[in-house]
Amino acid sequence: MSARTRSPELNITELDFEFHYFLKNISCRAVMRLPYSYRCKMATQADDCQRIINFFNYFRMMYCSIDIDDKTTEVLFMFLFAFICVAFLWLMSFNISTYFSPILKIISLKLHMNEYLAGVTFLAFGNCSPEIIANLMPVRADAPIFTITVGNTLAIILLSGGAVCFLRPFKMNGPCTLRDLLFLLLGVEVLRFVMIKEGAVTIWEGIVLFSIYVLYVGINIADVVLLRFHIRKLRKEVENLASLTPPPKQELAAKLQKLTLWEEEDDIRIHDTAKYRPSRESGRHFSDPVYFVTPRPAERPEAVDYDANRTNLHNSENPKNLLLFTELIQSLNPIDGEAWQLGGRCNRIYLIVRCPLVFVLLLFIPVVDYEKDKHGWSKLLNCTQIVTNPFVFITLVHSAVTSEYHTWYITLDFSISMWSPCLTIPLAIVIFWHSRTDVPPLFVILTFFSSMVTIWFTVTEVEVLSEIVSIVFNLSETFMAVTFEAVSNATPDIIANSQLAMQGYGRMTFAAIIGGPVFAILVSMSLAFIFNHRVREAGANLWVYGDQGENCYIFLVITIVTTLWWCLTFNFYARRSAGVFLWLIYLLFLVYAVCVEWDVVHEFSRDQYIEPI
Repeated sequence: MSARTRSPELNITELDFEFHYFLKNISCRAVMRLPYSYRCKMATQADDCQRIINFFNYFRMMYCSIDIDDKTTEVLFMFLFAFICVAFLWLMSFNISTYFSPILKIISLKLHMNEYLAGVTFLAFGNCSPEIIANLMPVRADAPIFTITVGNTLAIILLSGGAVCFLRPFKMNGPCTLRDLLFLLLGVEVLRFVMIKEGAVTIWEGIVLFSIYVLYVGINIADVVLLRFHIRKLRKEVENLASLTPPPKQELAAKLQKLTLWEEEDDIRIHDTAKYRPSRESGRHFSDPVYFVTPRPAERPEAVDYDANRTNLHNSENPKNLLLFTELIQSLNPIDGEAWQLGGRCNRIYLIVRCPLVFVLLLFIPVVDYEKDKHGWSKLLNCTQIVTNPFVFITLVHSAVTSEYHTWYITLDFSISMWSPCLTIPLAIVIFWHSRTDVPPLFVILTFFSSMVTIWFTVTEVEVLSEIVSIVFNLSETFMAVTFEAVSNATPDIIANSQLAMQGYGRMTFAAIIGGPVFAILVSMSLAFIFNHRVREAGANLWVYGDQGENCYIFLVITIVTTLWWCLTFNFYARRSAGVFLWLIYLLFLVYAVCVEWDVVHEFSRDQYIEPI
C-alpha cells in the first residue's frame, strides 16, 4: 500500500521538473522550429503560445485540428490569415463609418463641444481606444509596447494626416494645433525618460503620465470656455457699437469679422454629406480632379436640419405601427440601393461579397445617424436589438474574460448574459408600446458600446493573426509591430478621418490625428505601467522598449518638428504638398525599418553590453 502511494512521487524526476520549467519559458518562435509532428503538443503546452490567442486558438487549429505537416500548407494558411486580417480591417472600417463616427458627432453635439474639442477627446478616444484594450490583453503581456505605441503613432500622424491634408485642404486652428504638437512632444519625451532611466518603472510614474493627459484635456476644455466667454463679450461690444449714431463702420466691421471667425471655431454641426457621394453621371466622388495643385479651402458644407430629419415622416393621423414589417425588411437589407445603382460590375460583386458581415452588424447594432430620415430608426428591429444587443455583447466580453476554449475556439459563457433579458425584454416592450414607426426616440447608448466592442474584437484578432504570421515567417516582433501591424491599426483611422475630412470636418480630424497619439502615448502606456506587473520588473525596459524603439522615437521627433515647421510656413493651411511630405517621411521610416530587419544598417539603439563578473 505504501509502495502504491509513493509510486507517483517516484515517477516525478528532476527531468520532469526541468521539462515543466522549459515549457513555461520556451518562446513560441522556438516551437515553430520543431518538426511538425511535435508542434501540436508543444503549441498547446507552451505558455508563450497560450497568450497569442483571442477568440480563436490558431496554433491549435493549425497543428492539432487540421494537422499541418508541410511548409507549403503552412504558407497557404498564412495567406488565408492575411485575407482574414483584411476582412477584419474592413469590418472595423465599416463599423467606424456606419456606427461609430455618426455617434461621436451626435455625442459631441449633445455635449455642446466645438469641433476641435470633439476631435481631441471623443474622436481621438475612438481612434485609439483599441490600443488601450490591446495593451491590456495577454497577447501584449511580454510585447515591446513602447515600439508598438510609437509605431502606431507614426502611422496615424503620417498616413492619416497625409491623407486628410491631401484629400481636402483646410484651414487649421493654429494656436490649438501648435499647443497639441508641443504636448505630444512633451508626452513622448517624458515616456522615453521613464523607459531609459535606471531602475524599474513604478506605478507613480504611470500616474504621472496619466496626469499629463488629464492636464492636456483640462487645458483644451479651458480653451473652449475662454473662447465662449470672449464671444459673449465681443457680441456685447458689437451691440454697443451698432447702437451708436453714427456707428463706427470700420471698427464694427473688424469686430464682426473676428466674431464670425470665433463663432465658426466654436460651432459644431451635422454636415450634409449627400454631395460627397458618387455622382450618377460621372460615377466619381465629389472632389477636385486636379491632384497636383492645392485648391482653396472649400467653404463649410451646409448643416443638416436634424430636427426636420427626425420628424419629416411624422403624421399624427398615421397608425403607430404603419409599415412595421416593411420597414424591418428595408432596414435589414445589406445592399445599399444607391450604391448598387451607381456602381459598376466590380462594385456590385463587392456589395454581394460583404453581405453576410453587413447583415450580422445590421441585425445586432442599431443605426443612429442624424443625416438619415428618422435618424435611422426602425421600430421593430430596434426594439428587438434592445434584447439581442446586450445579450450578444455581454456574452462576447464575458467569454473573452473567462477564456475557456473548446479545442481551437472559445467557449461562449452565458452565465451573466442569460439574465440580461430579464431587464431588456420589459424595456423593449415599453418602448415598443409607446413609440411610433414614423418618429424615433433617443437611441444612442447601445450603438456606442456595441461598436466599441466590435472594434475591440477586430483589433485584437488582427493583433493575434499578425503575430502568428511573423512567427511562421521568422520576422521579428518589433519589425511586424512598426510595419504591418502599425499600418493595419492605422487603416480604420485613415478611412474614418478621410471620410470626416471630405464631409467638412477637417479641423476635427486633424485635432484627432494629434490628440489620438497624445492619448495613446500617455494613457495606454500609463495603464500598462499600472496594471501590467511584468512591465514594472527590473530590466523590463529592454524588451518593452524593443529593438526599434529608438528608431520610432527619433522618427516621431522628426515628424513633430517638421509638422511644426510646415504648419508655421503655410500659416496653418493644410496643403496637398504637406500631405505628400508626410507620406514621404513614413516611406523613409519603412525603408529604414526594412534595412534594420535585414541587417543592412544598424538601428539607432546602443548595443547591449554585459559587464563581466
